[in-house]
Formats: sequence, C-alpha cells, structure tokens
Amino acid sequence: MYTPVVTIEEEQRLLLQIVQTWRLTEKPEYRGFRCASCQQYRNEAWCHWLNSGGYKLPVHMCNDTCEPAFQDSSIQIDLKKRLTVDRKAFGNLYIYSPDTIKRFGEIVKSWPVHKKSEFKAFTCDECNKVLDVDNEDGLRKGYHVWWKMDDGKTLAELHYHKQCAARLGI
Repeated sequence: MYTPVVTIEEEQRLLLQIVQTWRLTEKPEYRGFRCASCQQYRNEAWCHWLNSGGYKLPVHMCNDTCEPAFQDSSIQIDLKKRLTVDRKAFGNLYIYSPDTIKRFGEIVKSWPVHKKSEFKAFTCDECNKVLDVDNEDGLRKGYHVWWKMDDGKTLAELHYHKQCAARLGI
C-alpha cells in the first residue's frame, strides 16, 4: 500500500487535470475500465475521489506505473489534451427518467467528499457488488454513465452491472 505523499489539495488538482483530458460521452457505455492516466484496461485499480472543478466521481489509477507517479507528483499529464465540456448542453442528448435521476442523486450524495484511496476491483454503484468479468476478453465491465447533477454544472460518473442498469432504465 502506498503512503500518500501528495496533499489533499494537490491530489484534487492532479485528478482534475487528468479528468479534464477525458472525452466524456452522454450515452452510457458498456465497457471495461481504464486507468485514468495511461488508459490501459485493468480489472482493479487505486480508487481516488475527485470532488472539485465541477466533477464528482471516482478516478482509477493502475498499480503498475500511474499510482506511484501520482503519489510522488511525477505523473505526466498532457495539458494540451484538455477538453472543455459545454455544461449547458451536456445532459440534453440522453434523458433519464425522474426515478433514475432521483436514484443517481441519492448515490452521488452518499459518496465521500474525501476518502483515503484504496486498491480494489470495480464495483456497481447500485448494488455495491464487484462488477462481472467478461468471459471473452477477461475484462471487468460495467455501464459507465455520465450525469449532470441537479445543480446544472457538476458532472458525476456512475458505474453499473447490466442488471442494475436495466432496472434503472439505462
């Protein structure tokens, strides 16, 4: 286990810079999980919580190279890849039912503002069980769902089993 070297403020700054390089998609995607930084698929990773810059979500770092580099602040982030998300338009393409939106809000509200990072397998935000490994490619997969929170500006990413997603109408 790594002993964090970065402060909470530095952690949030680095996580935000990483997330700002991602290409967010409004339509839910069923796929494997990638390291937030190197984008290599993993079945387990270090989980950090980003709660700043208009984002609230878990951010995952691979155990091999990115987590150690993140902890000593040597992680390389290509700021030229930073993307701007049109927060006014985001969330208009894919509409969820009022019950699903209510459930998203309950889940996101239950997330910690800050929690010590932990190395773990990816889990479903609805049932909290470990997500399934696909028999064909050996990757742990789930629905990745981006949602604009009720404040109209904060974006959250949630993850679901196929069955849990179906129950929520995703």
